[in-house]
Amino acid sequence: MKFGHVCTSLLVSIFLAACATQGAYKISDVTEARAVSDHALELLVSGDPKGAIKALDAVIAYGSIDPDDYARRAVVYGTQKKYEQALADANRAVELDPKAWRRYLERAVIHQRVGSYNNAITDLDTAVTLQPNQVELWRRRAYLKVVAARFDEAVADYEELSSMQPRSDTGALGRGAALYLAGRWPEAATQFSAMLEARPTDGLAALWLAKARFRSRQFLAWEELEPNAKPEPEWLMTRAFLTMDSQTEVTQLLRGVDACERTLFMGLWRIAHQKGEGALKEFSAAQKICPLDSIEGSETRQELARLTGSENTAP
Repeated sequence: MKFGHVCTSLLVSIFLAACATQGAYKISDVTEARAVSDHALELLVSGDPKGAIKALDAVIAYGSIDPDDYARRAVVYGTQKKYEQALADANRAVELDPKAWRRYLERAVIHQRVGSYNNAITDLDTAVTLQPNQVELWRRRAYLKVVAARFDEAVADYEELSSMQPRSDTGALGRGAALYLAGRWPEAATQFSAMLEARPTDGLAALWLAKARFRSRQFLAWEELEPNAKPEPEWLMTRAFLTMDSQTEVTQLLRGVDACERTLFMGLWRIAHQKGEGALKEFSAAQKICPLDSIEGSETRQELARLTGSENTAP
């Protein structure tokens, strides 16, 4: 049995070597088709997406009805930003394997990349139905609901995520952010306060707490947080938000902070410290810098909607 396996592997290696020499794949049986499909993944990992496409084209032309081949080619097309072809292959993979939750997750990723967030959420709805205990599905769906401005739904998903992973902060942090973006600021403040009580050095929770307290007109003193502050960007922004009225001083303090986060922060800082002067300009700049499918992008759209009196929708 072992000898037979070695012989098969040797034959496959010879077949692939011949294909590489001749520059074409001439597949004659299922074993060769599977070998070429696996070889395509190796080509992709080695940095040869065109070679991977060529190999998978040959497998599919041979007559493959294996959903993995279409899913693999969809991934390769995705790396080349050929999303129309990627989506077509992902659709075919779903058709061939409609009861497999991973197929819907794979297609959801493509929908997310092209900005079709509601379509991505619909795919994740199906995936969750098929595999309700898969944490990654709940996490991704909750995140996309924030991006799509479906905040109350996101809150519910993050609450479920917290029950599934009680030792993780992901659910609590996501829930707090969704509450904040929904304009439910007192509830958000309560959430972030609880997080800080559990982990006093959590700078991200501190920054969200400062913003939520400001929005809900609940006083928060820097002195309450300072003993646990760290030299991290979130703590620097929290300190600036609670203590600094000088733009020059704030700019100097935050010079090393990521441009998206800094610009978004400066918009809210201007609302808190300069009666909103220049806030619209800051948020407009953040909209150009921050990724569309990010929490920062969603927050930016919310802030612009509040300032302009428009209804916030996902991009």
